[in-house]
Amino acid sequence: MDDEIPRAIAVDSCRGYIYWTNTNTNKPTIERARFNGSEREVVIDSNINMPVSLAIDQRTKKIYWADDREGIHYSIESADLNGKNRTTLLTGIHHQPNALTVSKDSIYWVDWGYKSVWQLPKNPAVDQEPREYSNFKSETPFGIAANYNIEDQTEGSNECEALTSLPQNKSAINDSFNIPTDAGLFCVHGMKVSGKSLCKCTPGYTGERCDISVCQNYCFQGDCSVSDAGQPKCRCNAGYSGDRCEVNACHGYCLNNGLCSLDEKSEPVCQCIGDYEGSRCEAAKIFTTTTEVSEVSVSPSPASSNASDKVETNETCQCNNTQPISPSMPVPDHYNSDTVMVGCADGWDPVRDPIIIMLGILCGMLCLACAVLITKVLQLRRRPRIKKRIIVNKNVTPMTARPDQCEITIENCCNMNICETPCFEPRSTIRPSLLDSKPGKEEKKNLIANMEYPDDPY
Repeated sequence: MDDEIPRAIAVDSCRGYIYWTNTNTNKPTIERARFNGSEREVVIDSNINMPVSLAIDQRTKKIYWADDREGIHYSIESADLNGKNRTTLLTGIHHQPNALTVSKDSIYWVDWGYKSVWQLPKNPAVDQEPREYSNFKSETPFGIAANYNIEDQTEGSNECEALTSLPQNKSAINDSFNIPTDAGLFCVHGMKVSGKSLCKCTPGYTGERCDISVCQNYCFQGDCSVSDAGQPKCRCNAGYSGDRCEVNACHGYCLNNGLCSLDEKSEPVCQCIGDYEGSRCEAAKIFTTTTEVSEVSVSPSPASSNASDKVETNETCQCNNTQPISPSMPVPDHYNSDTVMVGCADGWDPVRDPIIIMLGILCGMLCLACAVLITKVLQLRRRPRIKKRIIVNKNVTPMTARPDQCEITIENCCNMNICETPCFEPRSTIRPSLLDSKPGKEEKKNLIANMEYPDDPY
């Protein structure tokens, strides 16, 4: 086997086949051959990742295996002895199956993840969960075997008659036997240390029984091999890197939601979407507008040749009020062909300019409203000025000619109070109903009454 990694093995004693699993993740298989190695054939080679354990059931004429899939997934599956009628009995996560066996009615497997033994019926119901049969808290179980009598396995099978005719071996152990201290210690990939219950592992393996490969689940996306020092090293698949091939070349490479793929050299290449460009879609696209500029003739300067010069532009735009270029206008030295770049100012912006106009109109309306409000407030705050003269007493000699009376002008009063003057209306002219009133209040009422009837000359 040049490229295969054999892992599990099982024997079909009734039909004379030996079965084994190949755990090379590039092309995993389940194969079989005769006892002498002839008639080798592949039984299962599709939809399989790492078949870590294998068992044969003579009663149901099926093979059962545990597949340790990528990541945390696993499955328990079965098929006919020739690989036909394949059935998935269970799929799950977080288990790390290592060994599998069958009994008359159930399937058992060892789980390194939970350090447990799990049980599942041979014909489970849909979505039936496995049962934890036994748990090891401080130890990690390695192998497993079921108490499956030969009579139960070969019952009703004509192909197993030779197997059933064999005598059954029976043995007994008593205290008379001298059992060595290292009895039962089996080093899978190593040798026993003399005088100690200890294994010395070969390079590339570890564990109490040298049963764990350093390459077990080491490389994420690649092939694992063991160095001369017994350490694992990875040969990564295209597009992956890192000590354990855990780094995806496309991970986080393309920015702004760009699509990443690998080219012929396994280098990441980005396909940008939207308004972005660049090798990693890191730059926004720059959009340019095309405008026209009329060609302008320039008269030659004394320093230039006699041939007529023309101003050429690298963009076309149409400018209003284009000013002629003076013959003495300096021309940059780096324009050997006497070409001058003529630019144009931006024209009407259909989005910006209407907004600016609307804001200007709104500001003007607000200013006008403020002016109207200020005018109203000032008018309300002005006090009325009454210039009408009121004679306090009628049909009498004018007050100005009488020393005991005087003429009162309303505009000389303050806040409609009684004027600060010694003059007052004689008591005889006051209405009888108001004789008992206070003089100040009566004079105030008379003034207010005259204000209410402005047509009355008195």
